[in-house]
Amino acid sequence: MIKHFKHSLCALALFTLISACMGQVKPIGQAPLDLLDIDFGTKITTLYPDKYKSEKWDDYYDIPVGDETRMVQRDTTFINEFSEDQKAVGVEYRQKSSSSGDTLAIAGDQAFSSLSVAVSLDGKIKAIGAEVSEITDKEAKDFIATLTKKYGNHKKLEGEFMTKFTIYEWEAKDRIFRYSTIFNDEKNTLKLEVDKDQGTIKSMDKTPHHDGYFFVINKNFIEDLKTLGTGTFVYIK
Repeated sequence: MIKHFKHSLCALALFTLISACMGQVKPIGQAPLDLLDIDFGTKITTLYPDKYKSEKWDDYYDIPVGDETRMVQRDTTFINEFSEDQKAVGVEYRQKSSSSGDTLAIAGDQAFSSLSVAVSLDGKIKAIGAEVSEITDKEAKDFIATLTKKYGNHKKLEGEFMTKFTIYEWEAKDRIFRYSTIFNDEKNTLKLEVDKDQGTIKSMDKTPHHDGYFFVINKNFIEDLKTLGTGTFVYIK
């Protein structure tokens, strides 16, 4: 009986530990961030811990991804930035470098290679923006169909940045999802293939494609979207 009791106690402790770990959000780069179920109570220092801070540049982070790093900039957001009425309204963590092979976040079956996070001055998550590059029109439509099946019919909004585009929007309990795709003809893109083993760099053929931008918005900060207008967030509204 004693032996059986100890075994059961250990099993219970192990189950509790596994359950806790499954719900635990890890720093960006250590595990894909689940965008559909992200807890808005997650601390920004959990996603971007101090150990990621760049040793060379102030307000920059080096995010470990495999054997490499991705650069993220921490920048304060202002309204009336260049006037006497300047007022800080939040902070953005903008990813400045990425690779299409990275998986920093997921939403269902869709992986995203780049992340940006907007937070309030006291560190509460306002919105998360994720980007996936070089997807087909079918892949974009399949993702829209997946979200529609899960969250119901979407609304269509019109966004504009350099050109007009369609934003698809779904509403859930405490959050709003938005998704937009932009056609990229790669006319202004330089594509290079780097072979570290051979020490060579060569140009690659350009491949016109779509880029997808997915946003998770905290309903408590929906009015703050008007203050977001840089990086990935130019496609949020």
